[in-house]
Amino acid sequence: MFFKEISLAASGASGIGEACVRAFVARGDIALIGDIQDAKASALAQELGAMALALHLDVREERDFEHACHIAQERYGRLDVLVNNAAIVGTLGPIAALPVEEWDYSQNVILRSVFLGMKHAARVMTPRQSGNIVNIASAAGLVTGYSPHIYAACKAAVIQLTKSVSLELVEQGIRVNVVCPGNVETPIHTGVTDERWKARMAKIREMHVDEQAIARMGQPEEVANAVAWLASEASSYVNGHALVVDGGMLAGRPWRQQPPFMREFHPTRK
Repeated sequence: MFFKEISLAASGASGIGEACVRAFVARGDIALIGDIQDAKASALAQELGAMALALHLDVREERDFEHACHIAQERYGRLDVLVNNAAIVGTLGPIAALPVEEWDYSQNVILRSVFLGMKHAARVMTPRQSGNIVNIASAAGLVTGYSPHIYAACKAAVIQLTKSVSLELVEQGIRVNVVCPGNVETPIHTGVTDERWKARMAKIREMHVDEQAIARMGQPEEVANAVAWLASEASSYVNGHALVVDGGMLAGRPWRQQPPFMREFHPTRK
């Protein structure tokens, strides 16, 4: 079987992770779909055929990351790309009301998983002096006010961890970068069943469409395109970079919302 690279997507069965898997297979990679959603991962692998393999991967468990990287090494001889994609919204509420157990659980999924993935990918990639790690953070890790406390804190930490580790691993031929999506139509937004939460998500969509330059939610494929670029030789001089894919959300107030005097020509000279 001819293939270009071996890519592992942690939480690759849905949302941005699924879009990354599809992008990797489309360019000729073998994609390992690591996810706790076993049925979804298996269905996706079956759809994609011989170029995909489903693996049970609970991002909270170190042994699962170790096993996934071992499978890549044992079956294909290497691991070229790791995408750390796991995320949940995390516990919500005022700081004084947050149970420590909820905080710890959220942190384990959003932040600790990135550490575990990089640790075990580095062990497999270092002997070959080659590899790409792409972590998924969020625009919420760059500016506050768009997410719960734990989500903002952990995504900011993912960005800093990426930059710090990139300085170490680049000396082993491994580039490490991070993508910071804005508001994207993923199961975090669309997979909820609670009616109150659905109403909140609808309000969030409306608010962000009004507030950003590209007046719509992003699609997982648009984030996956950025990930695929970072995980390719086309970005060979890029390391430790936080690539924002947010429809212009962080750029500022949309032009259409600027006051009239800003949008009209006024000569500075008579």
